[in-house]
Amino acid sequence: MTKKEARNLVNKYFVNLSAKEKKNLDSRILSNFIKFVDNSKYKKIGSYFSLHNEANTVYLNDYLTNAGIQIFLPKVPKEKNNKKLNFFRYLKNDKFTKNRFGILEPSKNMNSSDINELDLIVVPFRAVNKNLYRLGYGGGFYDYSLSGINPIKCLGIGYEFQILDEFNTEPHDFKLGRLITPEGYFKNAL
Repeated sequence: MTKKEARNLVNKYFVNLSAKEKKNLDSRILSNFIKFVDNSKYKKIGSYFSLHNEANTVYLNDYLTNAGIQIFLPKVPKEKNNKKLNFFRYLKNDKFTKNRFGILEPSKNMNSSDINELDLIVVPFRAVNKNLYRLGYGGGFYDYSLSGINPIKCLGIGYEFQILDEFNTEPHDFKLGRLITPEGYFKNAL
């Protein structure tokens, strides 16, 4: 399956997902995160501000913030030829602005963290295959930014319908170390 076909397939599932079903699935993802991820190991976690057609990270980010963990959210560089995400500290009452892709990001550029200094990185994806190779939206920002990062530090959160048997991968595609879905926790045999 091509990447475009994989994205289109997952998009069809999202279109048919009711708000009630999505909220239930998101609640189960948070429960599994709490069950399977030992927060005492982490001081600084990279996360993201989810889009409507992604597993919701709002509850996860609030949970982690309430647990005293520092959350850092990515910002896409303004320069179109730069793919390196920068991560900035998130505080509950922070204001957000939309970037050139319509994705909410922290408005302030204060308290940044190098991606290598993050203890865990929660990574968005459009789909993953059975080997946990991640398929994003096609911009390459996470593939580029995570290059050289130990995959075990990278945790994807999503729904079962986003796990596909196979799709075409390329050498630059990033392999997640772990995945949490409403059904449980999966760790890649790296």
